[in-house]
Amino acid sequence: MGIIMLGMMLLSRVMGGGMALARAELTGPSLSRLRPKLKETAFALWIIYIGLTVFEMFLLHFIGQMSLFDAVNHGFTTMATGGFSTRDASIGYYDSLTIEAIIIVFMFVGGINFTLIWFLIAREFMKAFSDEEFKTYLVYIFTAVLFMMVALISTNISPTDSLRQSLFQAISIGTSTGYTTQDYTTWPVITQFVLMILMIVGACAGSTSGGLKLMRIILAFKVAMRELVRIAQPRKIKQIRMNGEVVEPQQIDKIVGMLFVWIGLFGISSILLAILMLDESFESIIGITASSLGNTGPALGSYGPSSTWSPLNSGVLIFTSILMWFGRLELLTVVILLHPRTWQDENKEHSDRRALALFKRMIPGRKL
Repeated sequence: MGIIMLGMMLLSRVMGGGMALARAELTGPSLSRLRPKLKETAFALWIIYIGLTVFEMFLLHFIGQMSLFDAVNHGFTTMATGGFSTRDASIGYYDSLTIEAIIIVFMFVGGINFTLIWFLIAREFMKAFSDEEFKTYLVYIFTAVLFMMVALISTNISPTDSLRQSLFQAISIGTSTGYTTQDYTTWPVITQFVLMILMIVGACAGSTSGGLKLMRIILAFKVAMRELVRIAQPRKIKQIRMNGEVVEPQQIDKIVGMLFVWIGLFGISSILLAILMLDESFESIIGITASSLGNTGPALGSYGPSSTWSPLNSGVLIFTSILMWFGRLELLTVVILLHPRTWQDENKEHSDRRALALFKRMIPGRKL
């Protein structure tokens, strides 16, 4: 969110290309102007982001009794869903329900579309709470917490501790923050499966989280349902809608393209990592791929929250760093950036077209 909003502020003033940049990165119908001018929209979102960050620092220091240094650092990395901690044991170091509760709230907020936060501040509550993606976000997190909580209770962990641990980890991994309070690699297998889904999907579009984003998953599901209906009723015309508004075919094409590129990249990356990491388990390789593309941090298997990635060889570290870059930016933006045509000399292209047109005139009656 930060890079996009900063780019919008600068480009809208210097080049007038801020919205183009934002739409390239926020693939899907999730971007809208909150203010008459794009620069004002970006500025408003930045104010919200900074305000929430400072407020969390205040709560962590004065309510959670964190040191000022720790509170500032954790404040910076919670709203940004970065998850870097000043402690090796992450948030588990503090063993404080108060600190965990504060961070849970702000991680959850970091996974919400910032437009909805603006609506709440502007007292447009119906717009915020009726948002289709937000409602899905609530169900998505609740379902993940429920599955993990039941699994933990089955291992003789008390219901209270199960709720506390599963709630923190579900929101942390689901928003790609990556804080931990427990070594979840020792939990039952079903929890690993849930955490993998959370790593891949991420949270809401327009938030600071990584992953595919719920907006795209929702729309992809609607497209799939529409095609199933078409098989049964070929003549029926059904439009894809989001929050009551029709989604343009171009947007749907972008979303399908994004998902296709992401799935392809995930598969190819997993194969390459398997070649580079011959002695590692399938779980570790898939976990590293998902964590890198989702910008989560801790992975699964041998590279969970109680381990580091330092044993990995240089080739793997370089490759996963590239995957993290791909995941932090939107994949279609990276693909466009790396496409040779993007860097083609515009003047040369125009001269080639003029030469071709002249050649056609020189040879009348032929189709080229």
